[in-house]
Amino acid sequence: MLNRSITSLANVQIRSVSSKYPRPTPRHFKRRWFEAALQPELPPTVSMCIAPGLVKREHTEKSKEYSDVELALSNLVRDWMVREEFRVMAVCQFLPVPGRTLWFAKNQLRSKNIEFRSYGNKILKKVFEKTPMSSLNNVLVGSNALLLSKDISAIKSILQETDKLNWIEPLVMMADGRIVDMVQARDLSKLSSLEDLRAHTVQILGQQVAQITISLDTATRHLPSLLDAYASSKQENN
Repeated sequence: MLNRSITSLANVQIRSVSSKYPRPTPRHFKRRWFEAALQPELPPTVSMCIAPGLVKREHTEKSKEYSDVELALSNLVRDWMVREEFRVMAVCQFLPVPGRTLWFAKNQLRSKNIEFRSYGNKILKKVFEKTPMSSLNNVLVGSNALLLSKDISAIKSILQETDKLNWIEPLVMMADGRIVDMVQARDLSKLSSLEDLRAHTVQILGQQVAQITISLDTATRHLPSLLDAYASSKQENN
């Protein structure tokens, strides 16, 4: 009977402690002595009561500030985009996707001379700052990605490739410094080539110039007869 009571008591006193939760380790006594000796020389700490709204505002303002790493990354991205001389940029909505699928899609896009980049909206807004691309900040909401290409004809390739993927959707494009919405981009993609568009535009401009020349020539020819008619009618009235 006595052995059973001792055994139960021993079982109660034993407790298993997981290594996942480390034991609290107080500071070394020498460190505590040092802080106690230094305390009279330290300036008094003033505790201030800050309203919850002000604390939230302070955290929001700090979140908008850029660290040195973020500024360096923004400068590198901006220099890379200028150095590569990209002519087409598509801002897309980027949804969650498995890493293997994303890696495969990046290789497929790269084979079509399209670069996929995703840096975060905060970095992109800093890259677009004080540039014509800053007007694209309105669409930088949520998770976004960029599709970049050096060829203006890549508008058609970008639309064809993104139509195959259900996790990326183009929102707006920029071609040669001009913002193009998706309706205009799809109209451009229906052309056989942009050379046809350029030739068609030149033809229209040439027709307009020729029409202006013909109109001026016709007016110049009729001007003497009009002046003679006006002079004769004035003499008859006198």
